[in-house]
Amino acid sequence: MTAWDIIMTNRALLAEETGTVRKEADLRLALVYPSPYRAAMSSLGYQAIYGLINAIPGIAADRAVLPDDDKAARARGEPLLTLERATPVGDYPVVAFSIAWELELPGLLACLDLAHIPLLREDRGPSDPLVVAGGPLTFSNPAPLAPFCDLVALGEAEDLIADLAGALTTRDRGDLLIEFGRRPGWYVPAVHGDFVPPIARAANARLPARSVIIAPRAELSSMFLPAAVRGCSRGCTYCVMRRSTNGGMRVVPPARILAGIPDAARRVGLVGASVTDHPRLAEFVRGVVDGGREIGISSLRADRLTDELV
Repeated sequence: MTAWDIIMTNRALLAEETGTVRKEADLRLALVYPSPYRAAMSSLGYQAIYGLINAIPGIAADRAVLPDDDKAARARGEPLLTLERATPVGDYPVVAFSIAWELELPGLLACLDLAHIPLLREDRGPSDPLVVAGGPLTFSNPAPLAPFCDLVALGEAEDLIADLAGALTTRDRGDLLIEFGRRPGWYVPAVHGDFVPPIARAANARLPARSVIIAPRAELSSMFLPAAVRGCSRGCTYCVMRRSTNGGMRVVPPARILAGIPDAARRVGLVGASVTDHPRLAEFVRGVVDGGREIGISSLRADRLTDELV
């Protein structure tokens, strides 16, 4: 594909979306998901961060995703362009990745390669973008990100996002990394080495996380995604959530979730590690169904399925 082919493909995706943020700003960063578009737009975390960054005055986030066939794209020398601006990702001062799990690390490396950014952080110079990462992987095991990322936002990033404004305006990489090394919630491999600081916890007022864009070509097609719960209270030894509950399960009142559903959303997908542990789940489901919408639930436990809920 030529650059023009990529631009036209991305324009077709944007034309089908509802809720796309089109914002003029002096400072822009590239927000990258290291999997294809259909996965990226089904990721609540990626969508929520996109909305939070674009809510900061003077700053805008432009999305980029891994091509469907990244090996072929690299072989052909195709550029990695942002969806909103058709700008090469490597031209942004900050490139931020949202990473869900270890198997997306090859996608991160492929995106860096397509953007002509040195893969290893130690090989980057002052003219290279600052590479930042966050997402669910940082709860469980951020260490694999250390060779490739300059900064890692640990845990719940809602209250850390404002720090990126400083990253966009500070030109001295060394001073910036030292400063972030002093801030809670940030892991700076060049400063911290093998020591990983404690993960951040977002304020309850920040909940729930919500998607921003309704995308027909997402894996969860045309579905609005709110988080009914944050974390999990069960602590099962085999589950990664045992290490990432950040103080146990926090539930969101149904009225708060219902109030955030956009009029254009006809399908609602409740996200959470144990959604059926929400004590007022049936009340919320009834509110969605009575509003003429379809509903999906990301996790169901058989011992929580009451007759009313079913």
